Amino acid sequence: MIVPPSSRRLRVVGIIAIVTLVVAFVQLQSRWKETPLEYARDYYQSVSSYFGESIYNNTLYAEGNEETVNQYYNSSNHCANFPDTDGILLVLKTGATEAFDRIPTHLLTSLNCLPDSSFLIFSDMEQQVGPYHIYDALAEFEESVKAHNAEFDLYREQKECPVSQKSCVDAKKDGQKAWNLDKYKFLPIMEQTWRMRPGRDWYIFAEADTYIFWANIVNWLRKESRLNPREKLYLGSRSFIGGTPFAHGGSGYILSGTLLKHLIEYHPGVVKQYNARGAHECCGDLMLAQALDEYENVKVRHAWPMINGEKPSTLPYGPGHWCEPILTMHHMNAEEISSVWQFEQTRKTDRTLLIKDLYDGLIRPKMQVLRQDWDNLSDDVCYLNPDSDAQLLADEHARSRQKNEDEMNEVEKEAWKSWENCAKVCEYQDEPDEEEWDLRAVVERDEDTPSRANDTEMAEDTSPSDAAARESRKKFMNEKRRNRSCFQYRWHEEVCCTSKSFKLGAPKAAPDSGDSKDQWTSGWYLKGINDWIDAMGDCKKPAWKTPD
Repeated sequence: MIVPPSSRRLRVVGIIAIVTLVVAFVQLQSRWKETPLEYARDYYQSVSSYFGESIYNNTLYAEGNEETVNQYYNSSNHCANFPDTDGILLVLKTGATEAFDRIPTHLLTSLNCLPDSSFLIFSDMEQQVGPYHIYDALAEFEESVKAHNAEFDLYREQKECPVSQKSCVDAKKDGQKAWNLDKYKFLPIMEQTWRMRPGRDWYIFAEADTYIFWANIVNWLRKESRLNPREKLYLGSRSFIGGTPFAHGGSGYILSGTLLKHLIEYHPGVVKQYNARGAHECCGDLMLAQALDEYENVKVRHAWPMINGEKPSTLPYGPGHWCEPILTMHHMNAEEISSVWQFEQTRKTDRTLLIKDLYDGLIRPKMQVLRQDWDNLSDDVCYLNPDSDAQLLADEHARSRQKNEDEMNEVEKEAWKSWENCAKVCEYQDEPDEEEWDLRAVVERDEDTPSRANDTEMAEDTSPSDAAARESRKKFMNEKRRNRSCFQYRWHEEVCCTSKSFKLGAPKAAPDSGDSKDQWTSGWYLKGINDWIDAMGDCKKPAWKTPD
């Protein structure tokens, strides 16, 4: 019997199906024999490899900070050590032109660990960043005040921009408008904050380029400051304009709940009054201080350097900026905010974070003897070409920091001539003075004496003085190192300036002229810096600041 072609095809398909089932059974049988734990492990590994690992190389880890930070960054539970912020509200102020450049990094770092009810974000335009709302601080501003005020032009233009705010601003290249508008937000923010989140113990106000060290600031407010939020308190880094003290807004400032309640509830006209005054004042943080003084008779209490207007690369490390805890920093861009958050996450200790820790973890690995096209911000003492024409051309600030010629040593008199000469100013501080030579002579003589002493009488004469002289010289040298007043230098256009602290600074553009005098050259006397650090030793306890 002849089998039709269609039947033969069916038989072939059937055979293939049977073989496939047999192979599948063999493969599955080995899987069924695995324990449930092994199967779960393999499944977890396949899923985790797809979504990525939570442990990474710590990109901050470098030669010089191995004792300060961990080599690896575990990002799986970044809020584990975040403090309880109950009773504390953060109010973050930004602008529509910068919100999407600055706010997302905050939301990915510290704000990610704050309950949504523990922070508010205000701007000069209502916006939305993902699930987070940005409130318009000027929404209730009097139309009669805005109508004929050119400083509100940006406010009106922002609402008419049909694309992203950044695109509209970049096209006009007028950043001053945002600065002019910013001052009008301060008092309205106070009013809206109290209405939306009343009854908190403390209100922390900060800018979008402010970084807050939450563990430190919570500990300070609740314990170390010994302050009572039931009192009317206004805390910050004190600045002055026209003799009026105020808390610098960029550094961040703090109001007790009692003070904010009194200002808003007991003086309902204060915001409108200062809204109208804005056109005649420079700054919103100044106007806030004026309002608090006028209506509550409260002046700012100084909490610097803990509340600070610098950032890691510009902090003046050294005397007065070492064992002090740090609460805030300013002028932080998105990358710097992320890096400091990462530093906090990867520290090898959970003790109070001091200013010296920022140096050890973030700055020390980057310190070197010399950088060209760099400004390390040295400006405490300056040495200028004495020529009258050169003096006129020099920067007024540098002229005001000049050392009198009759007070200069021979090295200082030559410092302006080149960066090499400028570098010698700090090195010269290591030259022994008369007292050190006397102590050195005593030590050297006493160290030689025992080898020549052949009788008991001579040994008795020399042995006690030997130890005493060494101890005396050790104390003298330690004191000299602690009192060092020159750590680094900067040379540019025949102006040499030195610094009483050590800072990293920032790059400068290379000169177009090709003239070496036009190049910015910065250097660090690393021996002097390390000698000072060694002489200071470990900070025995944090130098908490009591606001004054």
